[in-house]
Amino acid sequence: MTSEQIDSEHWRLSFPEHEGAFIINILARLGRQYQQDPARMSPAMRAYWEGNITRGEAARSELSEEQQVLSEARAELRSQRLDLVENWIQEYELAESRDPWQVELTSAERDEFIAMLNDRRLLVAFDIGVSQADMEADPSQISEEARRHAILEIDVLGHFILVMLGPQIHRP
Repeated sequence: MTSEQIDSEHWRLSFPEHEGAFIINILARLGRQYQQDPARMSPAMRAYWEGNITRGEAARSELSEEQQVLSEARAELRSQRLDLVENWIQEYELAESRDPWQVELTSAERDEFIAMLNDRRLLVAFDIGVSQADMEADPSQISEEARRHAILEIDVLGHFILVMLGPQIHRP
């Protein structure tokens, strides 16, 4: 994957064919997760999507209202990100060339895409129960195949995020 800034507000992402297929697969899974009812999610995923406000000894009614606002805002965020997922999948399906598959997007869309990849990383970690120690371990030493695959997916998505942020991080 490469990330190229076209101008101050536009970017071009370029994926070799195998990476494009990987990203579309990830986006399809993420789309299903964005559509899922939080009531049917595991407690860890529900906490991620609804948030959890705590403030010492604050009045329960005040926290309840703030919690409701936060949950509604995060539901709206999932809906907006689902729209982006659907647009990207449609663009991929309509693309005449997929090697490389190129996507041009605004800086705001790029930032959302980065956040979406991070959503996926966290959701995979919650789903499988991947810990920081797992991420630091040698994947060949992890006997459970599902955990090893999850760790590799998290790692690859982290690499993509770093590639996209690279032009901002490594400016002279």
